[in-house]
Amino acid sequence: MNLACIPAYNEELTIQDVVKKSLFHVDKVIVCDDGSTDNTAKLAKEAGAIVISQKNQGYGAAITTLFEQARKEDAQIMITIDGDGQHNPDQIPLLIDTIITNNVDVVIGSRFLDDKTKAPGYRKTGIKIITSASNYGTNFKTTDSQSGFRAYSKDAIDAIHPTEQGMSVSTEILQKISRKGLSVAEVPITVSYEGDTSEEHSVSHGVSVLVNTLKYVSIKHPLQFYGIPGIVLIIVGIVIGGIFLDAYLNQQIIFYGSLLASVVIFLLGTILMVTSIILFSMVNLIRDRN
Repeated sequence: MNLACIPAYNEELTIQDVVKKSLFHVDKVIVCDDGSTDNTAKLAKEAGAIVISQKNQGYGAAITTLFEQARKEDAQIMITIDGDGQHNPDQIPLLIDTIITNNVDVVIGSRFLDDKTKAPGYRKTGIKIITSASNYGTNFKTTDSQSGFRAYSKDAIDAIHPTEQGMSVSTEILQKISRKGLSVAEVPITVSYEGDTSEEHSVSHGVSVLVNTLKYVSIKHPLQFYGIPGIVLIIVGIVIGGIFLDAYLNQQIIFYGSLLASVVIFLLGTILMVTSIILFSMVNLIRDRN
């Protein structure tokens, strides 16, 4: 059974069209209504979807609910597609065929694979920055780590159990895919940003997602993320301390500012170094146990 799974929050203007078009390409459409205050749930049901309603918890929580439902339905392939009309449901077969033909676990519909997407400049730049950080943390070479238009095989559905409640769930899923050794492919998709004027909203979401992405990167590569800055700070602290000692011994001048800066910077570098070693040890211990 192939499912189209749609996380939705206040999408009454577009949800019916997305559901009806998706039904042409899958066996069932499941909508997770994440506490909408409009008629999203009602209209989705009228369009033919199975609707799961929950209190508003965020995009990630809706995705988690959809994964759980896909496991209950014993789905062979699960497609996630946004309910706002930006994705084209008629491209669902492209993702399904890629999973079947190439025997991969996850297919991401990329807005930037052929670089023809006419996305707002701030959005494109932000996504590329987040994708670069995500790729470093997962060792993948994706072009669109934040795309919500994805296909998952049965192995991926069974293996992935997201926990993030917000938009950073897309990055978390890629981390889990990498850790579990699942395969990933990308296919070019088209998107529509017509009527999208949410620049401020997108920027705040982008910053939040980037911060959470860096969290995953720091766990994946603790020595590089914390250790290298720690070594640099220790060296800087020693240099500043040397300048203080030189002035004190040769000129009998006490630069209290240099002394304080040296101690603070050296201690901060030491803390980062210890943090990197502890995280590195914990990550390897967990890997060995798994």
